[in-house]
Amino acid sequence: MHSKTELDSICQQFTSDIQSIYGNPVSILLYGSAATEEYRPKHSDINVLVTLTDDSMEHLEAVQKLVSRWNRHRILPLFMNQAYIENSLDSFPIEFLNMQSAYRVLSGKDVLSAIQISKKDMRLQCERELKGKLMQLRQGFIQSEGRKKRLERLIAQSVVTFVAIFKGLLYLRDQPIPVKKTEVILKACEAFDEIDRSLFETLLALKRGEIKKAKPELIALVKDYIHSIEKLSLTVDQIKI
Repeated sequence: MHSKTELDSICQQFTSDIQSIYGNPVSILLYGSAATEEYRPKHSDINVLVTLTDDSMEHLEAVQKLVSRWNRHRILPLFMNQAYIENSLDSFPIEFLNMQSAYRVLSGKDVLSAIQISKKDMRLQCERELKGKLMQLRQGFIQSEGRKKRLERLIAQSVVTFVAIFKGLLYLRDQPIPVKKTEVILKACEAFDEIDRSLFETLLALKRGEIKKAKPELIALVKDYIHSIEKLSLTVDQIKI
């Protein structure tokens, strides 16, 4: 199991790998759970944003020989240049907000602190993502055939996927964005009446294995879950910026 010191060592090795290929890149940033207390050794991914110069972006094949070593440590690097970041904020506001909400600089400049995310773009992506997740929930419910284990798996796999979207919703309401996933979900429940707090507390408890529910209860719970996301997507559709 990696301790905090071992995580730092992994990040230092990765930084050294990148510098051995590109010299001093514009920036190397650690973001996501690995930049927070929620990092779980050998379970959590280590997400890294590597910002390169325009010239360096033309030579990505140079890192291919290192991928297998990075995979062993669950390192998932994203390679971008600054122009891509600036020109993609309107397309991926949720993703960049997620990076901006929890990160630390490993090397180079801080390319995230100054970015400005449009609320108009954020509202549009939140609506799109919610409606997509709603479709997936309905389809997952059908495909479960009402089987207990499949319903439990649907809940466990889906509930955390709303964290990034809920961060975006909090951003729309000018609310502070907590670091911990559970707190993000519960804070969103406070900001939006359509998100039933007791429902999501139950979903989170089921995901963590803290409680068990009989099959009829799970069926009713998932139906409430679908209805809650449906109401939320309609509300977000009507938000005026």
